[in-house]
Amino acid sequence: MADPAQSRGGPSEPEVRIALERILANEAFRASPQLSAFLRFVVEATLGGRGAALKGYTIGVEALGRDPRFNPQVDPIVRVEATRLRRALERYYAGDGSGDPVAIALLRGSYVPTFAYRAVRQAAPPRVVAPPRVPTRALLALAVFGALMTLAGLILLPRHGRESLNAPPATTGSIEPQATNRLPPGNGMPTIYIEPLRVVGTPLPDQIAAGSLADKIRDAFARFDTVNVAFERRPATDAAYRLTGSLEYGETATTLRFQLIDTSENKIAWSRSFDYPAAASEQSSAEDAIVGALANSLLQSYGVIRARDRARQLASPSGDPRYRCVLEAADSMRFLDRAMHEHARACLESLTALDPSFAVGFEYLSLVYYREDALGYPPRPGDAPALDRALRAARRAIELAPASSRAYQDLFVVLYARHDVAAAFAAGEQAMALNKYDLMTIAEFGGRLIMTGEVERGLAMLRRASAGDGGVLPPWQHFYLFLGNYLAGDMQEAAFHAGQIATDDYPLGLVARVIAANRGGNGEQARRLIERLMEVQPAWRTDARRLLEKSIYKPESVARLLHDLAAAGLPGDS
Repeated sequence: MADPAQSRGGPSEPEVRIALERILANEAFRASPQLSAFLRFVVEATLGGRGAALKGYTIGVEALGRDPRFNPQVDPIVRVEATRLRRALERYYAGDGSGDPVAIALLRGSYVPTFAYRAVRQAAPPRVVAPPRVPTRALLALAVFGALMTLAGLILLPRHGRESLNAPPATTGSIEPQATNRLPPGNGMPTIYIEPLRVVGTPLPDQIAAGSLADKIRDAFARFDTVNVAFERRPATDAAYRLTGSLEYGETATTLRFQLIDTSENKIAWSRSFDYPAAASEQSSAEDAIVGALANSLLQSYGVIRARDRARQLASPSGDPRYRCVLEAADSMRFLDRAMHEHARACLESLTALDPSFAVGFEYLSLVYYREDALGYPPRPGDAPALDRALRAARRAIELAPASSRAYQDLFVVLYARHDVAAAFAAGEQAMALNKYDLMTIAEFGGRLIMTGEVERGLAMLRRASAGDGGVLPPWQHFYLFLGNYLAGDMQEAAFHAGQIATDDYPLGLVARVIAANRGGNGEQARRLIERLMEVQPAWRTDARRLLEKSIYKPESVARLLHDLAAAGLPGDS
């Protein structure tokens, strides 16, 4: 059979096979049998002329060993592993493989690998020959390509990297100077190495199984965008954290212990134990509960890893600027500080321009733009409407990371703000399907159900999300719980959640506290809170109805809130 790659001027089949074996011999791939199997399968299939058959189902069953009943629309393991493979290849060619003459790549949106020479090979001694006749169209195409490459060299990226979101050039002060020239390889997020679970004792048939639990932990952690997951048999040398775990099988109970090790300090950053009856009838549900508790305790924006990294960056900024920018953007969303917001926007716009594949950056940029609409910030000269920019950023994030639950959650939030309710809830359903362990997505979905009038269903989802691991809930989640219980007529429970909103610069949280205080007979406290509400967002003085209707789409719910706000002393049209 003729070698199709060679006939097109690319590497020959033997050259590709040599390149493949070099990659698979690398320590990172030797320690990851699943990535190695994925890469070998897709390369061999392509060389064998079967590239058209490289679909999610085929790879899942034949390369990754999934059951023949495997459904890639339900289980995103192939997409997750493809993303890991792309990142692993990027790291390889930026490090040990930097001198390899042939590159194997897996382009986004495809499982068919490409093969290309990485540098021009040594030319033969020059001969004086007549120049070949190049068609005019080819000359024109080369000229255009050369001009575009020159322009790209001058401004670091294609023009559309910024203008697609209608954002002006960001200030160079938003990130450190060295980041404006080149970013480190990879996606910038920290790596957590998940060690194999240690087993003490002998399990009974109906006890939690170490193998299936470990698989679920790895799969769940890989669904969160702000960490990279390593779980090969050898620890990743660049991992910022290690998760260790053990299962102790007893006659009456199974005890599970987990520890998170901060490798930079070689300290235990977090630990937790679980006890389950030895004869658990719902092993799978027990495993899901454990995995959900681990993921949400460690990986959420209010979780252990983010809190430690945020404190470390405040003390001494270092590391990849993309992750620093994500931390700063997340912080900006906790406060009504305009300067923090502007810094986060400039930082994200700079880095998504510098790295157009920075999917997490586009996710956060979407939320930053969304907040400009939610908080009524005036646009910059030349800005498109905030929700238009937010929508484009969310869709760009999905293009870059189609298996990202958080990107679909952003799309859900933005579409809801645009009053495209049916499309919003469809995006929210997709987000939950992609990551059933992300309790934040479940809470966001439940809260918006309440705001559209589905109080009972929304409260059920919020209670499920809130009971996940017993941790501290963010203010917006307490507001949703306040609103649901308030509309359901349980003022005692509503007042409890209003009382859990400690921040004084969250407008809807202040609304909840005003109503709870006044309904509880503390009119003086309610008036002080009203003063603070109008200080934080002056539009509440005259435009309370419009502000409530921006997110609460059930007219009866808005009318009830306005009635109680007026009874507490809020002026204007309330």
